[in-house]
Amino acid sequence: MSKWKILVALALSVGILAGTALAQKRGAPAAKAPALTALDYLEIRQLVARYAYAVDTGADNGAVYASLFAPDGAFLDRTGRATTGAENLAALARRNTRGQQSAFHFIMNHVIEPSAEGAVGKEYLVQLRMGEGERPNEIFGGGHYEDVYVRTPDGWRFKQRQFLPSQRPAPRQTK
Repeated sequence: MSKWKILVALALSVGILAGTALAQKRGAPAAKAPALTALDYLEIRQLVARYAYAVDTGADNGAVYASLFAPDGAFLDRTGRATTGAENLAALARRNTRGQQSAFHFIMNHVIEPSAEGAVGKEYLVQLRMGEGERPNEIFGGGHYEDVYVRTPDGWRFKQRQFLPSQRPAPRQTK
């Protein structure tokens, strides 16, 4: 190979590398998030389904709930306050449980999208009171979750789960 061909190839390589670095520095869009497989979608949906069971029943003294989060994962409540760490997450599940036969978290309309970190998701939540003595069955709350999922050695886990309650519009003023 001639000296000129080597110099041209070297100059092109340096130019490509410099252009890539400059584009990244200027805020060019990051590389597209890796695609999720069908198995990824199923495993993430199972994670969300296990969440409702774990929070409603407080299974294994809250340990099942805590195990759904990554080691550095967090649950953010309606005020944005974070609960982190396995023992604190387990305590949260114990506080919210109504017993082994309880079912009041109904999670639906789950949307999952790939992200650079793993995946993100949103779901609606409807909270129902059912079978509580003589009380009538009723909807008592709801909203939606916004999630960040990460793949761990133990499978998909919540990196962050935030609950956002439904907001009622202010009543209209009539004259």
